[in-house]
Amino acid sequence: MQKRLVQSSLALSAAAALGLGSAFAASPAMADSGPQKLDLQSEAQIQKALSGIEGVNAYGADGGELNIGVAKKTDEIKDLEKKYDNINVNEGVKELKPYASNDLVGGAGYLVKAGEAGGACSTGFTGWDGDGNPVVLTAGHCSKIINEDTNEFDGDTTVGETEQPSTAEANGGEGFQASGEGVIGKWGFHNFGGDLLEGADQDEWPNPSESDIDFAVIDVDESKYNVKGGITDWTSADSDDLSKSTTDITEVGAHEEGAISKSGRTTGNTDGEVLPRSEYDYDYQNVGGRWVHGFGVTSPADEPFSQPGDSGGGVYQGDTAVGVISGGGNLGGESFTWVADLDHSLEQSGTDFNLEKPGDEAPETPDAPKAKDQTIEPGEEVTGKAEAGAEVEVTWKPAEEGEEEGTDNHAGEEGSETVKADEDGNFSVEGPEAEGAYTYTATATVDGEESETTEFEVTVEKDESETPAPDEREISVDPKEIAASDFVKEDEGVTITVKGFDEGEKVTLEVASGPENVKGITLEETANENGAAAFAIYGTSASDPSAYLGKYDVEVTGANDTEDEDALTGSFEVVADEDGNGGGTGGDDDGSSDGNDDDGNGDGSGDGGSDLPRTGAELTGLAAGAGLLVVGGTAVVLTMRRKRNN
Repeated sequence: MQKRLVQSSLALSAAAALGLGSAFAASPAMADSGPQKLDLQSEAQIQKALSGIEGVNAYGADGGELNIGVAKKTDEIKDLEKKYDNINVNEGVKELKPYASNDLVGGAGYLVKAGEAGGACSTGFTGWDGDGNPVVLTAGHCSKIINEDTNEFDGDTTVGETEQPSTAEANGGEGFQASGEGVIGKWGFHNFGGDLLEGADQDEWPNPSESDIDFAVIDVDESKYNVKGGITDWTSADSDDLSKSTTDITEVGAHEEGAISKSGRTTGNTDGEVLPRSEYDYDYQNVGGRWVHGFGVTSPADEPFSQPGDSGGGVYQGDTAVGVISGGGNLGGESFTWVADLDHSLEQSGTDFNLEKPGDEAPETPDAPKAKDQTIEPGEEVTGKAEAGAEVEVTWKPAEEGEEEGTDNHAGEEGSETVKADEDGNFSVEGPEAEGAYTYTATATVDGEESETTEFEVTVEKDESETPAPDEREISVDPKEIAASDFVKEDEGVTITVKGFDEGEKVTLEVASGPENVKGITLEETANENGAAAFAIYGTSASDPSAYLGKYDVEVTGANDTEDEDALTGSFEVVADEDGNGGGTGGDDDGSSDGNDDDGNGDGSGDGGSDLPRTGAELTGLAAGAGLLVVGGTAVVLTMRRKRNN
């Protein structure tokens, strides 16, 4: 049993009022805890089942399975798919519109009025302008009343009705019979070539111009006609509805050498070959006494590509619209047609043409997030990637117990969180604290459109490997004593190095006391990968080094310190030049390592490495606000800077 349903609103049976709960019945053989099977024994059962579900645009039952086509999976459809293991849901199946005789497609005939006289032309391509109004593209000369004797314009024609397809010449009739559907609309933009090419002396003819195009737009009366994409192949002409059999047109582009097709009311659907530039190297052709920009097409003389009345007909290659018929004749014993190239005509006319109604384009479905199975420690981040800026809904629940080799799963509760992917598409959520296996899903939403759902596994377990004991904390002050003239040199001063902290830990140095009870000066640094940090202190008032004379006591603490951990302490002294030797030794007050190298020269780095960044405290003689210190009657202030050891 195989059946397909096309619908605008799902009304499959008189039981449409039944809800999901009463519409489905599980097979008696299925356990309540597992997926169920939908009973597909009869068409009535299927009709009853689908009566409460919206958004189904096609369905068919075969081999004990029900295949459902939807434009997009709703939450209701997703629940349905999960509940029954014999239902398959396919996205991208759209609702179709019923055919109608007033559906206007490319290649159809239409009538024009020129005073008491009249004629017929062909539609090229149908679509919408930038404001969503329906339009038809055709040839510009169809809009002109042309004097047969002088080729001058005697005014504009008036757009009439569509031509009845069954009586058109393309279907073997005499043509010019109105369809009875009403006037198509009015001329919008319309132009046929440039100035008239008069006289026998071609040297006096006007030069061709980029704007010499044979192109027109009909603004369609949408109260009478529906425009439909595509171009007719004329096989459904007997039904007077050309929209029943069409070739899809998906884009407008430039023509290429090779095979080409057209559709028009005189010769119907025909094929030809684009004249290569090597044989016909021209961009402009004299059509009816005026230059027209375009390209040439040839075909056998007994199978003409176009004939009078095909003017304006759509010319296409594959699914690409490339032009409209402008004029024709013979060339070297073959049928020759000049085609007004559509990409050039649209550009020169400034026409905003769309093959789909603006705002009606199917939104692009975002890519599903990417996330691999991962093992994390309790509370560690669960990570993945999605489209940049996407809203990602992440859900998790304990994996089924015994799923892996019959082992018990002690994972915690289920949950969900919505996060935003960063500019690189990375997203993360905090993982569970409880150890065990979890099933995760991630779904991305971009501009209101939801992606497919990605499923992955996360295992939470503690790292049982032994954590190495942290290095013993040490402080090194280099030098312990420094002459005042050296202290005011930026590349000298005093370096204080500490170690034994955690990588990335904030380490704070405070000048606990100093000359005249100097205190309250603090510096902050981040411990490197070796758990070390360095600070530099020096004076900037070289004109009065004596302002810095005295002893300074420092204390260093870490952000991760516990209550029973004491601060590291050390000190240095700035002495008069005649009392000091300009140098000193490192080491702390407790006899810790001094960080000297093999030559006995302290580098101030301990085991942290000589390339530690030094957070510097400049003691300057310039008065300032916060941090103002008084040392020996001289104003000094602490400023911050970063530098590296030599």
